[in-house]
Order: sequence, then structure tokens, then C-alpha cells
Amino acid sequence: MDLTLLYILISVFIVSLISFVGVFTMVLRKKTMEKILLFLVSFAAGSLFGGAFLHLLPEAVDTGGSGTIGFTILGILIFFVLEKFLFWQHCHKPGCHEHTFAYMSLVGDGIHNFIDGVVIAASFLVSNQTGMVSTVAIVLHEIPQELSDFAIMIHGGFTTTKALVLNFISALTAFLGALCAFYVLSSFLVYLPLLLAFAAGGFIYIGGSDLVPELHKETEPKRSFLVFVSLVMGVALILLFVE
Repeated sequence: MDLTLLYILISVFIVSLISFVGVFTMVLRKKTMEKILLFLVSFAAGSLFGGAFLHLLPEAVDTGGSGTIGFTILGILIFFVLEKFLFWQHCHKPGCHEHTFAYMSLVGDGIHNFIDGVVIAASFLVSNQTGMVSTVAIVLHEIPQELSDFAIMIHGGFTTTKALVLNFISALTAFLGALCAFYVLSSFLVYLPLLLAFAAGGFIYIGGSDLVPELHKETEPKRSFLVFVSLVMGVALILLFVE
């Protein structure tokens, strides 16, 4: 087996295992989980910004020129459209049941994981270092995301076992995305910088649109400072991979 493909599959498998972190919502008290979640979200936002601005964008520009920046903007716009019309179609209409929303969330999460797989594969095709950075950023973002998804499914009437199994199956779509990207992009390496720039746009959108607004909900000065520290630590973690 190609060593790069092996690294990709191992990374995707690690990301898929994050789907099981939802079980912690059943162990920890709600208030404790909410406190932990805020810092996880902050740390994840920092890692996404670090991954985008310190690795993906510089790599894309270095190998593909400044014209690749346009694909970063495209990534932001595409992720906006996906989130607006697919990932988070919140159920506010009469007769729209939470059980249905739970299934909708699974479908959206499956597509999201497919894209994660594509990003991981594309990153490893550039270099192992870029691949590791993308994997770390995705893992840190997936932890609070999977906790939220699990809570949605339990609230929608799923049993703990069913929620865990379905969430893991949804996570496995990352393998499909990774394999598709690996075999397609291996023959069209010229397009890798464009995909990296696009992925950077996705990271920036998720961090800025989904995660940072959650951090502003904390108003207590001491906790707000700790949230900021967590954000900086997320960026610092990515800096460890910078040569």
C-alpha cells in the first residue's frame, strides 16, 4: 500500500473515532459539560485559524501563486451555502419533529465528514506535515461538533447505542471522501493548491461563523480571559508544526 494513502486512512480513522466522544454527555453533568464545551470550542477555533493562515494558505500560495486566494473566498461562500441550506436546517415549523431533525443532522454531518476526508487526503498529498496540521485542526473541531450532534440525537428520541452507531456510520463517509480525493487528485496534482485554498476558506468560515460567536456568549471577565487563552493555545498548537 502507498505510504501516503496509509497515513490518510489512519488520520481519517482517528477523526472517525471522535464520533464516540458523545458518550461523555451521558457521564458528565450538564453544567460541567457546558463549561468544558466552551473551552473546547475556543481551542478548536484557534486551531482552525492557525491551520488556515499558518499552513493551508501559505502552502497554496507558495505552490499555486496568489491567484489561489480566490478559491479561499469561494470556500467561504460554499461553506456558507452548505451550512445555510443543508447542515443546520433548524426545525421551527409546526409538525416538524425533533426525530426528523436528528436524521437531517446525520445527513448533514455525513456530507461534512466527506469533505473532511477530502481535505485530509489533499493535505497529505502536499506533505505529511500539512496533512497532520489539517488532521489536528479537524479533530479539535469535531470534538465539540460530535458532542452537539450526539445531544441532538438523544433529544430526538434515539437510544444511546443507536445514536453512537449512527453517528459512527455518518463519520465513515470521511473514508469515501478521502479515497475519492486520493485517487482523483493523484492524477491531477496541479489542482492541489486550489483545493488547499478552498479548505482554508472552509476553516476560516467554520471558525469565524460557527465557533467565535459562541465564545462571545461568555460575559464573565475571568472566564472570558480563559476563553481567549484557549483560543491562543489553539493557534500555538498549530505553530508547533510550522518549520
